[in-house]
Amino acid sequence: MNNNFYDIPSNWYNEFNKTFNAIDMYGPIMEKQSDNSLANPKVALDRGNLFNNLYVPYKNYKYRELKPNNKQEELLYNLLQYSFAMKEIELFLDTNPFNQNMINLYNNYLSKAKKAQNEYEQNFGPITLDSDYLKGNTWNWLKSKWPWEGTR
Repeated sequence: MNNNFYDIPSNWYNEFNKTFNAIDMYGPIMEKQSDNSLANPKVALDRGNLFNNLYVPYKNYKYRELKPNNKQEELLYNLLQYSFAMKEIELFLDTNPFNQNMINLYNNYLSKAKKAQNEYEQNFGPITLDSDYLKGNTWNWLKSKWPWEGTR
């Protein structure tokens, strides 16, 4: 028997995947998820987890619901919740790259995140240095308040 690492039988990978996919460590296998197993982006951001079947609160911990105090915080919060949900879906797609439902959901949230960023920037100025609102003169960035400065 040759112990060379590269001499792995060609069917080994397929057998490994069958075995690995049969393991059910956290409830239903992720590929079999339905839409009701996902939290909405607001809940996902508040608790730090998009996947209902993977969320296990610590003891009797109740996550704190974030409540914006003004229009600027509300618009920023809308952007954050879609950005968080997209990051969770990106991680899921790393291991399930052909899940068309999740790809569609990602694209839906991407569209909503772009709209939220556009609305924020129309009202309160650029939020990133690559913003369309900075085209031509990037250092206009310094003329407005920074996103974390708020309206106080």
